[in-house]
Amino acid sequence: MDREIVKNEIQLLDNECCIVFDFGCYFPYSNFGVLTFAFSLGIKEFDDYKINHRYPNKKYQTISKKYGRKVSKIGYPYIMKLYEQSPMLLCLKVGINKQYITMIFPLQTNLTKEKPICELSLRYNFDKSEFDFMSRRNIWTNHEIKIERNGCNNVLLSTPQMVGDDSCTLIYENIIEPCPEVFSGFLL
Repeated sequence: MDREIVKNEIQLLDNECCIVFDFGCYFPYSNFGVLTFAFSLGIKEFDDYKINHRYPNKKYQTISKKYGRKVSKIGYPYIMKLYEQSPMLLCLKVGINKQYITMIFPLQTNLTKEKPICELSLRYNFDKSEFDFMSRRNIWTNHEIKIERNGCNNVLLSTPQMVGDDSCTLIYENIIEPCPEVFSGFLL
């Protein structure tokens, strides 16, 4: 995360913390308007975001929070109270129009007053249905990583449980736990 951009975008009160969702879907097709790419936290669905191209590789569709007419440059910052941190369910929808899969991941944050911000990045390859969640030195993935990244803790997620007859909902049991980061100057 670019610290200056984060500092300009995120203003936290003394009792607040933030997880920045930096989600990108590799979708190399010109009809990107048919892509369903959305996320929610449990039953809390978000409608204040847009799908755009924040990355230099324009084949990635990214989720960015809207602030009125302005759009986030870092993804989707989600601000919560420090004491509200409890296990959450991160729900990710990916597909074409109304034909999509829903993937559900347990998510736990451990943010503190000294480390109030964390980032969780997602790179989803639409054609291969492969993804990597990343947070500093941790990677959670659903495929074998061919290139080892030095110093990274790579976790191959267990096979998900399929829910329902249509098998369009996948529940993963591994807990994704983004690493808190030290950022100074973010508290109001």
